[in-house]
Amino acid sequence: MTEESARALRYLSGSAVRPAILERLVDGPARPADLVERTGVSRTTVHRTLSEVTDRDWARRVDGGYDATPVGELALETYERARARFRTIDRFEPFLSHLGPAAADLDPDWLRGADLATATDANPYYPSEWYVERLAACSNENASRTGDEETSGIGKGDPERLRLAAPVFTRRVLAVHAPSTDEGPLDEGRATELVVGDAALRAVAERYPDQVRNALAHDGFDLYAASAAPSVGIALAGERVVLGAPEDGRLDAAVESADDRLLEWATHRYRRLRADARPVTEFDDCHLSST
Repeated sequence: MTEESARALRYLSGSAVRPAILERLVDGPARPADLVERTGVSRTTVHRTLSEVTDRDWARRVDGGYDATPVGELALETYERARARFRTIDRFEPFLSHLGPAAADLDPDWLRGADLATATDANPYYPSEWYVERLAACSNENASRTGDEETSGIGKGDPERLRLAAPVFTRRVLAVHAPSTDEGPLDEGRATELVVGDAALRAVAERYPDQVRNALAHDGFDLYAASAAPSVGIALAGERVVLGAPEDGRLDAAVESADDRLLEWATHRYRRLRADARPVTEFDDCHLSST
């Protein structure tokens, strides 16, 4: 950003009157009296602001008063877009703040229409509960699609397959993500891939061997062990994505969206995770192994 651009943003953000006047001029020519009525400020303030935006070539005198220039329209559009991005960042701060380096290449605009769940003092596990509900809803939604329906795009693969990455892995997490368990929301016939950290997987397998063995016995369940635990939770279900931000062994925030750009970002990230992980295909009392 140039110094002039920074000054322009500071100018517009310095008073709500300035963008309000410029917004009115973008709608069409207006007299100072119209702007006084529109903004509720004094005539002196309106005239001073008109002089300032005219000096910036954002407005010009015309018959009937003042009108916005094309540069003024672009300035207002840029300012409003920046404000919208900051509002999105502010709203999703509980999610973004726990993503670490993963947040650097995530555009806030991709989150604008997303749903958000955050932990509270009254219910610190609400994001995890909400995640399970959304996972079930996405699974059921995709299960209702016909086999003949064609999908395209990086995140719109086989609607019957769920692709998951879990930054936190426990017995409960395995139960939630493995098909056909009493605690999980997924149907037995649902093809599912799950990427988890190797150390966490071994800890769960040592403590709950039967549960891990039963999960691996399902033909449609593919388990992958990554050298390091995923830094962000990912659930790809057809045209929707659910993301989770971990903190202290649980989800501190989660989002769900159908934004194509966020879906693409999550799909690329998941593919890298799975490519670097090893498939876990066998289990015995001593170790987990790959074919």
